[in-house]
Amino acid sequence: MAPVKVLFIDDDPDVLRTLGDYFERLGHDVHRAPSGKKGIATWNKVQPDVTVLDLYMPEMNGLEVLSGLRQKKAMVIMLTAYGDVESAVESMRLGAENFLTKPIDMSHLVQAVEKAAEKGKLRQEVVELRRRLAPNVRRQILRVLLVVILILVAVALGRWIGDSSGDARPRDPIPVPVDSQPNPLPTSAADLGP
Repeated sequence: MAPVKVLFIDDDPDVLRTLGDYFERLGHDVHRAPSGKKGIATWNKVQPDVTVLDLYMPEMNGLEVLSGLRQKKAMVIMLTAYGDVESAVESMRLGAENFLTKPIDMSHLVQAVEKAAEKGKLRQEVVELRRRLAPNVRRQILRVLLVVILILVAVALGRWIGDSSGDARPRDPIPVPVDSQPNPLPTSAADLGP
């Protein structure tokens, strides 16, 4: 897989060093932050593909950081030494991609990070495709509206030019010529002739 830009946020310097060094040896682009506030600042600066975030930190805990990163559509994996069900459920509700407990199996963490990075890239591709398709959809809607308007104009012109009732008969009666001296009607059989 292509190198992933990973941000590790943890108040334990040994964890930051161990995780960061391991991912650097795999060829990933690693960034580290020792607190929640510095983690958010670093995220804003580097915009990583995936953030691995410790749950329990002083000042600002992982759930608070996760809430802030959620608004930025960040891909976050929660990491904690105290894996309780409530924290895991709350983390997932706030948008975490995964919830892992320490001590962590490094190959499992690598798989989780790569999977989250892939999901993030797919999400970006979908957003980009929607952005590209939006103008085409607008153009198609405008074309359909133009055709409808042309049809309505044609119908209106047809009615205006022709008879509005749709009947082909003329509106005024055609005058019939009348003789000034009408022939008298026969009054008897003898008038009708042989």
